[in-house]
Amino acid sequence: MHICIYEADRPSEALQPRFGTYAQMFQDWLGAALPEARFSLAHLAGGEAPPPPGSVDGVLITGARAGVPDGLDWVARLMDHLRDLRAARVAVAGICFGHQVMAQAWGGRVDRAACGWTIGRHLHAPTPDGQAVFGTMPLACVSVHQDQVIDPPPGVRVLLASDRSPHGAFRYDFPAMSVQFHPEFGGDYVEAVLESGLGLRFADDLVAGAREGLHERLDGAIVAEGFARFFRETIGRRG
Repeated sequence: MHICIYEADRPSEALQPRFGTYAQMFQDWLGAALPEARFSLAHLAGGEAPPPPGSVDGVLITGARAGVPDGLDWVARLMDHLRDLRAARVAVAGICFGHQVMAQAWGGRVDRAACGWTIGRHLHAPTPDGQAVFGTMPLACVSVHQDQVIDPPPGVRVLLASDRSPHGAFRYDFPAMSVQFHPEFGGDYVEAVLESGLGLRFADDLVAGAREGLHERLDGAIVAEGFARFFRETIGRRG
């Protein structure tokens, strides 16, 4: 099983010696639940082109500091590519920015969230559809985003929801699944992001609230199992 990780961003150079790249985080996170997968990389934000549709079994899109509403050329090209992947029925998964760009490409609408930045550990409750994928208990994962899917794409099923992210995870009728939060992030990385600021100035009260609970239980492994089942089922069925 060959999965290409689309790097939509990389951590700051100051954080990479300690935490690695986002692609490395994804390989560690998903690889533990999907050991049969072989990973390759395409650094889209760095100018690399994605592989042609059908040349890999699946795609996994990382988070990014860039936003869908920013109107960047490489994001527009990615949305065109996502429509080609849908036509070719390639299995696509996305996290945070990946969740958003998939939704925008396939008929939804992404914009700045009215609630502003969502940062820190939050509980995401499974919907009836989501219980079949992630179980019945609320999932604790960390979020770092200011954009959200405002209008979901036609026909999508919502799998997870929270007070701040009502469209927390999607499953599509064609082979695609995504989540708004970051199951690959640990509390230490989010602490480092809050300290470095990602080049932004976060309000002191936002930072203080975001630090609460960062080192309590996180359920990224449960989310990884759900994505591993998605790839096994969709890639196996296509083959």
